[in-house]
Amino acid sequence: MTRLAWIRPIVATALAALVLGAVPACEKEGLRKVEVPSSGIRLAYDLTTGSTYQGHVKLGNTQQIEGAGNVSQSLECDVKLVVIGDDPQRGGAQVRATVSNVDLKWGLPPSVPVSPDEFLQQALAQLQGMSITFNVLPTGEIVHMPSPPQELSEELRELVYQVVRALEQGFLVVPKHAVKDGETWTENERKGREGKLGRFVEGKVETKVDGMFHDDERKEDVVRLVIQEKRKEIVTTKDGARASESERKSTALFATTGYLAEVDGETREYDPKQGMNFRKLSVRWRRTAQGQGTAAPADVQTIADPCHPDYVGPAECTEGETQAITDPCHPDYVGAEECAAGAAPEGGTPPAGTPPSEPAPK
Repeated sequence: MTRLAWIRPIVATALAALVLGAVPACEKEGLRKVEVPSSGIRLAYDLTTGSTYQGHVKLGNTQQIEGAGNVSQSLECDVKLVVIGDDPQRGGAQVRATVSNVDLKWGLPPSVPVSPDEFLQQALAQLQGMSITFNVLPTGEIVHMPSPPQELSEELRELVYQVVRALEQGFLVVPKHAVKDGETWTENERKGREGKLGRFVEGKVETKVDGMFHDDERKEDVVRLVIQEKRKEIVTTKDGARASESERKSTALFATTGYLAEVDGETREYDPKQGMNFRKLSVRWRRTAQGQGTAAPADVQTIADPCHPDYVGPAECTEGETQAITDPCHPDYVGAEECAAGAAPEGGTPPAGTPPSEPAPK
């Protein structure tokens, strides 16, 4: 079985709805409405090195497949978020999320060439203890998120992607200025390279401030946000491209101390291959440690390669194993960089007609 060597030292339920409606903005128990200051309130993520958050994710899907009826899928897990520190190369702060306590009930369409029990065994082996390291700005914009490895089966890759997507939806982009009650802003999303291998995403997210409350459980103030999103996604593989469209409506509570405390959303998605998919997502976060602003805590593992002599973690070193494909000329590379003309693929030889390099002067 393929291991997730692409990431080692994150991620963000029930059954999905059969119809998509607006998420109700009713008062929940433990929230007391307070007045938003006339000058507004600043929303920004606290990305101080060492800040730690404990979260719980619930994800539920109902697929409507022509000729096969409905297929139900649900995933529930805990997620630990740790801010590792600033990343001068990719920008933003590097954050690591680690998944644990996975409860998976994942039905498969009849056309999938693997038994449900076998898939469940493989999926749990991939998800339990899985970690993802990504980069995010104080505004919540994710500037780097690794893609699921191409060597996984299509079904496992899609499951891992849904976990990654749940994590992305746990980071809502907020304005740099102080927001006022009733204020609305729009974010235009564009990720990936159109027509290239991997995922290309275009979307529009509209967010509205819907009051401020004191959360008795967390003992802090939160701002309620109402979000609507329209998204188009194209997945391109060696076998061709497939487009899907989705609409999402959700509500969120943003803690004024610097993190997205809660997200509850419903999505309706149409994929020409997978049919209509209705999804519910619920994410809860709680701060468990304040950041120190210096070195990352001792339990943060930033060495990802299990073959590295200083690596500490559960993964085993496999001779010749590739941890990540970073060469844009490699045939299986998926990323933002372009292959330079005349460059040699990773581990290969330069294209025909490329002049030999000159020997170094003695």
